Parts: sequence; structure tokens; C-alpha cells
Amino acid sequence: MDANSVTAICATVIAVASLMVSITEARASRRHNFQSVRPLLSLDCLRLNSGLAGIRIRNAGLGPAIIRVTTLFLDGEEIGPWEKQVVDPLRGTFAVWPNFSTLRSGKPIPVGQELMILAIEDYDPARDAEFWAAVTQRIRIRVQYESIYANERQEAWFEGSPSRKIELPRQGRDAAGSSIDSDKQTGPSQLL
Repeated sequence: MDANSVTAICATVIAVASLMVSITEARASRRHNFQSVRPLLSLDCLRLNSGLAGIRIRNAGLGPAIIRVTTLFLDGEEIGPWEKQVVDPLRGTFAVWPNFSTLRSGKPIPVGQELMILAIEDYDPARDAEFWAAVTQRIRIRVQYESIYANERQEAWFEGSPSRKIELPRQGRDAAGSSIDSDKQTGPSQLL
């Protein structure tokens, strides 16, 4: 083998290695771009001292969430999508008509947005016990969503919350020795 052949082989190996590095770098960059706008929806029940109580959805991800499919389950049975005509009969069963926000297909939920999708603004424990029991024990919601790239479908579930008090260790008790009520949330909430 002469020097020209060795030089040609080395140049070919370097070119192929360069191409492989470029392809790997492009894939990593694409993956990073997808991850940099990935939404993360969470649904939870909320009861504040201010009187607001209900179900909240929020986007804690890095990009907007595009709603694709929602499903309401009541007492374990599928009722239909989380839309007005499906939820209104349920709303009519409570002592107070709760506020409602729809989650239609194609609706975007921007980064950092919190939205009460079923709520009573002036919650009264005696009057609204049936509402709170429905929120914590009877209602389940499945939300399928995706990022603006529409490259993968993700799911978020609302599963309610146990209506029992959680016994906290000794350091979690106040001076009188009573346990802290886990159902009361005192933190501020930005509602949009």
C-alpha cells in the first residue's frame, strides 16, 4: 500500500466518523427541542380557606399542552367527554351550581396556567358536603394531551383525594397537640 492509498483511507474514515457525529448531534438537538417544550399537566382537588373548592388543572411543564381527548368517569362508569352537555346533569345535582370550564379537543393550556374546571367559590362544608364527596370520591377524569410538536400523547388523571385526615408525626402538631387538617390548603393560588 502506498502513501496515497493510506491517505485516502484515513480521509474516508474521518469523513464517515464526522457524518456519524453530525447525525448523533442532530438527533440529540431534536430530542432537546422536543423536551424543551414538553408540557406536564396535573389535576388535583383544592379547598382553600378563602372558600374556593373544586378540581384544578395546571400546566407545570415547559411548553403549552394541547388537549386531545378528555373522559369523565362517575362512580367508575364512563360518562363522556369533559364538556358542558355531559357535565351539566352532574352539576344540577349539587346544592349550589358549580362553575365549570370545558376541556375541548385542541384547547391549549399555556405554561404555568391554573384553571379551575369545576369549582364552588363560596364553599360551605355543611351545604356542599355532597359536592366535596363527589370531587374527592366519585369523579375521575382522564386527559390526553400533547406538545406543540404533536410527537407523543401523554395522559393525566384526576383520581380524587381521600377524605380522611392524615395523622402527622409529633413535630407536625401545633402547641395544643391537635393534628393539622390535610384537607385545608392555605397557599395562594393564581387562577386564570
